[in-house]
Amino acid sequence: MRKSKRVTERGLKQFLEEISRYSVLTREEEFELAQRIREKEDSEAKEKLILSNLRNVLHICKNFLDYGLTLSELINAGTQGLMRAVEKFDERKGYRFSTYSTWWIKRSIYKAIYADQEIVPKSNLAKRIKSFIPTFVQEKGREPTVQEIARHLKISIHQASNALPELLPILSLDETFSNDDTGPLIETISIDQMTAEKLVLPSPEEILKQKQETERIQKALKKLSPREREIVERNFGLGDYEVQSLEEISRLMNITKERVRQIRDNALKKLKLILLRVK
Repeated sequence: MRKSKRVTERGLKQFLEEISRYSVLTREEEFELAQRIREKEDSEAKEKLILSNLRNVLHICKNFLDYGLTLSELINAGTQGLMRAVEKFDERKGYRFSTYSTWWIKRSIYKAIYADQEIVPKSNLAKRIKSFIPTFVQEKGREPTVQEIARHLKISIHQASNALPELLPILSLDETFSNDDTGPLIETISIDQMTAEKLVLPSPEEILKQKQETERIQKALKKLSPREREIVERNFGLGDYEVQSLEEISRLMNITKERVRQIRDNALKKLKLILLRVK
């Protein structure tokens, strides 16, 4: 395969004209090329799969124009992710390459945007999410939604959303999947709970807003009695707690399940009134 050229501002127009010459591949064409790559390391198949998906790189890059990099820089980063996806794609799992490669393209773009930052997840929940996402992508060929993360880890959507900003930005592309999924885990991408089908990097404003809302809730919780606050935090997975059922809380606090429910419901009514006043 010919050596990939870096796109400069001057060559951007030529790049845009070139990618328009390659049509979108069908599922059957993707799978046939991927099989040739996997079984024979076919360089021509690699080149065709890359060139036919460059329009996807451009489409994704346009969503990141406000993050400090030029379009050319974004395209260069995204293309590297695309090439990595070609190396890792396994058509036998049944998902589309165009879906699978989107994850790698975004990861490469995130790394370029946050090249001078290194954020390591601190909470146990963030670490659990970080371990879960690569396995999900390997099996499904796409990123999980926040709802899927919450359901798998048996936590609330609110709890998952609060932990996700700890995973920004991704750290390294050096670690990758092993064939049996027991090897090192790749770093995860960011997740936006408002996205239903695929994940988008939250803006700094969205992260700040989420943080402020969390602080507002924490401030309101302090106005409850210690027992009310503990039950609410345990039931909704707030603070240091993971989500616990009413039955689990009743055993831990040595009171009936019905009493736990009553205390929780009364506490929630109080919280609604408190939140109307807490600014």
